[in-house]
Amino acid sequence: MMASDNSRQHSVVLTADVGSYSITTVSLAVQIAASMNARLRGLFIEDEDLLQVAGLPITREISLTTARERPTSVDQMQRSMRSVARQFEQALKQEAGALQIAWSFDYVRGRARDMGMPHGADVTYMVLSQPVSHRLRSRLERAPCRILLIANESQHQKQALEVVLDRSSHEQVELTLVGEKPGAKLSTEIAQLRADKGGALKLNALSRERLLDQLALLGSGFDCAIISRHEKPEVLAQILKTLSCPIILVA
Repeated sequence: MMASDNSRQHSVVLTADVGSYSITTVSLAVQIAASMNARLRGLFIEDEDLLQVAGLPITREISLTTARERPTSVDQMQRSMRSVARQFEQALKQEAGALQIAWSFDYVRGRARDMGMPHGADVTYMVLSQPVSHRLRSRLERAPCRILLIANESQHQKQALEVVLDRSSHEQVELTLVGEKPGAKLSTEIAQLRADKGGALKLNALSRERLLDQLALLGSGFDCAIISRHEKPEVLAQILKTLSCPIILVA
């Protein structure tokens, strides 16, 4: 693993489980870490709920290719999880190595919904990997690239947005901005980014009033979400439930 003195100042955490690991999200987390010269920590979660379900006698696994059913077990599910975890670790090694980013990998048992933003002062970004159902959508269905940004007292949201926009440099982009008043600092910075991108960036404003109701309708339509961790925990939990895309939680 590569090491850097500057990487001690910030870190990026990427979480994934057997149902959400993707190369795309690993690449996103690596690019965020590279933009800050930060250390990247990959965290693979062995889902306790999934293991409990796998151990039930009525549980069956259905093949996506043949539609055939077969019984499953806790041991079999753990082997599958560890196989995906090895792929995740290997992807971290390759992607982080290519950009010479310091990285580490941990395998933990728990529940993805309980893995909140770490409280360490050095954790600036936490990237939550996307569910399988999202990444299987075709490029035609996902064009243009749709980004959700929920602003709330964060100093690092612009940097995350710049990374996402850079990854979408050859695409039309629709940015939905929530909670930022016209003329505020972030709005001004986004206006400049919009000018730099020309007509390729469309800006939509969304009110915080009835935000959860609106996201319930729009949540599956976003390709990436950037959210401040300063949201109230109960509100943040509800927001995360409505989204089916990679999520960047920002300190």
